Amino acid sequence: MQKPQQAQSLSMAQLLQMLKMTQTATERPNATAWIGTPQTEPRDRVFGGLQLAQAIVAAGNTVPETQELLTLQADFLQGVPTDAPLTWIVEDVASTPNASARRSSIINDDGDQLFTALTRWSTLRADLPSHKPTQPLTSVASPDDLPSLHDRFHDDDRIPLWWRMNRPINPHPVSAPPYVSHVEQGNTQSTLLRPAGEVPNDPVIQAALVGYATDMSILEPAFRATGAMRHAPDSRILTMTHALTFHQIPDWSTWLHFDAKLEALSHGRAFGSGEVFSATGEHLVSASQVGFVKLGGRSV
Repeated sequence: MQKPQQAQSLSMAQLLQMLKMTQTATERPNATAWIGTPQTEPRDRVFGGLQLAQAIVAAGNTVPETQELLTLQADFLQGVPTDAPLTWIVEDVASTPNASARRSSIINDDGDQLFTALTRWSTLRADLPSHKPTQPLTSVASPDDLPSLHDRFHDDDRIPLWWRMNRPINPHPVSAPPYVSHVEQGNTQSTLLRPAGEVPNDPVIQAALVGYATDMSILEPAFRATGAMRHAPDSRILTMTHALTFHQIPDWSTWLHFDAKLEALSHGRAFGSGEVFSATGEHLVSASQVGFVKLGGRSV
């Protein structure tokens, strides 16, 4: 009997190394070029969360330290291969002493864009009060008691390695995710997030990790809502767009709470929204995503 393929690990130190972009030469006007490292898992294409994270870091390398990330709007145009370093072009779209706009794009050897993201940066204003009426969908008294995806599925070879490996930010679903069995139907999903290692006190890296973490599960409620299974043989998600709005840069020294909600599902496309909260319930980040979905293993 064949033994199940054991889940691998990706440490926080390894991820942070991937976020150390190396500048290289470019002849493009008003632009800089950077080299990024791909992940080896999943093998078919570079994880979208890593593309979002590297887009933020590459752009952040070109803006003043006094400016923080406000928004990101990303388009996934083609699958990005994992067998070679990633070439990034960062265009200076706009620059003032208080605000900047940058476009970060992955290009292939022919100069075609595979991924692109526009980020907006600004100094912070203190003249208006903060108003954050949104609250988490669930309350978790003891996050340490919630099993992570790795805890739940590390030896289940029905699930691809990428989804059950020990990762730099371990997702701890509040309820069992719709992976290989049918779960209670609904249009929302809550996950607790905690880094498996120390995160630098660098707002660019902290923002980049939000991009990395929010890409993984924001559209999973489409499977929960329809009685489908995320890892049935004919299931699939292909991300088209991803957006982030930062109300406050998260502090990764404590648990973060990520709520995802299916907003619409039509003609093979899903639109999902998400919200990131601090351990004390502060609304930190708003997210949204549109993607193509195939819903396999449906019970209804």
